[in-house]
Amino acid sequence: MTNTAPPPAGWYPDSQGTTRWWDGQQWTEQTQAAPDPAAAPAQRSGLGSKLADAGRNLVTRTDPAARADVIWSAVGKPITQIGGGRYTLTPEYLHFESGTLRTNAQQIRTHEIHDVDAKQSMAQKARGLGTIILWADRSGGREEVRLEDIPNFREGVNAINDAAFKAREGLRVRQQTSHVNYQGTPFPTSAPAAPVASPSAPSAASDLNAELERLAGFHQSGVLTDEEFSAAKRKLLGL
Repeated sequence: MTNTAPPPAGWYPDSQGTTRWWDGQQWTEQTQAAPDPAAAPAQRSGLGSKLADAGRNLVTRTDPAARADVIWSAVGKPITQIGGGRYTLTPEYLHFESGTLRTNAQQIRTHEIHDVDAKQSMAQKARGLGTIILWADRSGGREEVRLEDIPNFREGVNAINDAAFKAREGLRVRQQTSHVNYQGTPFPTSAPAAPVASPSAPSAASDLNAELERLAGFHQSGVLTDEEFSAAKRKLLGL
């Protein structure tokens, strides 16, 4: 793969409708109003046109909020207006960035998120802001994550809760599909021996019918796909 050198330092359009200062290696917190569209035709020529195109491509590559699958995003608005966090939620991840000249970017999977809540101090209430607090169950243990000074924090709480619930349910269904816990007579590990007439034969037939009905129930509820249902039925029947 060919590595493309990043564009030089300068002002480039970002996803917020403004222009942001790119220092040659990463985005900074310095922003300014976008140029007048009426002046754009005169400016978009030669090097200026190439830099503008490079800026749009750079935003798409480096800014998670520019992704098509974004459910919710926010930018923290601290009193200093410097160093506010940038947060982006997709069905699979919550991305969060903080810092000014040096950006600390992290992400957590949505199915790891639990206990999403919000709080609002008096100072935040006066400015229409709030803090989202959530807990993530990660490999290193339970971790607290705080999204500070968010303008649309109530919307964020609802969006994160909804995405986390759907991700956990999707994970549970996938795990249940792969390791279905069948109750009753287990599947035979090898072809059954030829049946021997005995007084218990009707009971064995009843157990088989019950297992077939249970499999059909899993299939109808969507836990088992058509292929998984057919394979499980063949295994149960010893075919």
